[in-house]
Amino acid sequence: MWTILKLIEWTTEYFAKHSIPNPRLDAELLLSHVLNIRRIDLYLSFDKAVKENELALFKSFIQRRIKREPLQYIIGTQDFFGVPIKVTPEVLIPRPETELLVEHILNIINQCTNAPTHQRTILDLCTGSGCIIAALADKLPAANFIGIDISEKALEIARQNTEKWKDRIELICGNLFEPLLKHENTKTRKYDLIISNPPYIREDEWAMLQPEVRDYEPKNALIAGADGLAIIREIIDNAHRFLEPAGLLAMEIGDGQADSVKKIISDDGHYDEANIIKDYGGVDRILIALSLRLSAGSLEEEAQATKQSPVTS
Repeated sequence: MWTILKLIEWTTEYFAKHSIPNPRLDAELLLSHVLNIRRIDLYLSFDKAVKENELALFKSFIQRRIKREPLQYIIGTQDFFGVPIKVTPEVLIPRPETELLVEHILNIINQCTNAPTHQRTILDLCTGSGCIIAALADKLPAANFIGIDISEKALEIARQNTEKWKDRIELICGNLFEPLLKHENTKTRKYDLIISNPPYIREDEWAMLQPEVRDYEPKNALIAGADGLAIIREIIDNAHRFLEPAGLLAMEIGDGQADSVKKIISDDGHYDEANIIKDYGGVDRILIALSLRLSAGSLEEEAQATKQSPVTS
């Protein structure tokens, strides 16, 4: 008879033999998903027998995991800033670094007067699963959003993840800013914030990535040319045209790219201030750039009214 404890112990050992990172954690997360209980509840039911149909499903998940399929794709969801996000191989799995990006943006907005009730317009480029928009929409009830992604399949997942806030979210298929230029109502629209988790991995890094990433996650959402800066450079070069005066550009960047990104910002000449923020591992990870000129209602003006800077480090 397979009890919960026996299954966890056996699976942990089996995963360890196959060099699966965090073998015990993965065993517990997969089993709690199969049993439809919280992970903590496993510890309250160690002696409970697992039913045959549950055991069969769990075994199929084990086989998928030892092939290095990401646990999140097996389970089908990933929590992101308190919001459950559906994930499939059509979209990147949301990561803590991107949660940090959202956290800093919310901190900046919350420094401003009347946040989060002040109405803002936010553009999310390379929206993927829609996790950034979903997290921000959940915390900013008055904000409106446009999400753009080059993959229609990714946008279908994003639609499901943002269904709760669909009255404030528009999702568009296209390459970065291009679809905005095709319609009169979006060609001249300005945004308080442009945010993105763009592709930023170099082409020569692809073969060195973990198999969970290299063999399962969408390559076009990860690779950005020989230096990994192709998409970042294009966003920086064009974002000022769509930002309100003193609007914010916020992007996740790759390890070792900070100096290059600062130079791109400096050479572009359309940004008044730019900071790089480190992630929890001490890696330069987030760009926060302020577009030139001050206007009434801008994030900077609101923050100055409360004697705080909108760009934090």
